[in-house]
Amino acid sequence: MHDNHKHHHAHDHAHEHADAGTEALRKLQAMLEHWVEHSDSHAESYKEWAARASEAGEEEVAKEIHLAIGDSESLKNHLKRAKAILAAKMVLRN
Repeated sequence: MHDNHKHHHAHDHAHEHADAGTEALRKLQAMLEHWVEHSDSHAESYKEWAARASEAGEEEVAKEIHLAIGDSESLKNHLKRAKAILAAKMVLRN
C-alpha cells in the first residue's frame, strides 16, 4: 500500500510540474505574439527619430538608427519563427 501512495504522489507531482511548464509556455507564446505585433510600431518610431537626427546634422547617429531598423526586421523574423516553432510544439503536446 505504501508503494501505491509513493507512485500516486509522484504522478501528482509530475502532473503539477507539467501543468506549470505548459502555463509558462502559454505565457511565452503570448509574449512572442505581443513582440511580433508591436515591432513595426517601434520601427516607425526609429525611422522618425533617424529623420530628426539627420535634420539636426547627425548623420552618423541617423545611420546607426537605420542599422537598428534593419536589425529589428531580422529580430522580428526570428520572433516569428520562434512563435511558429512553439505553436507547433504546443499542438504536439496536446
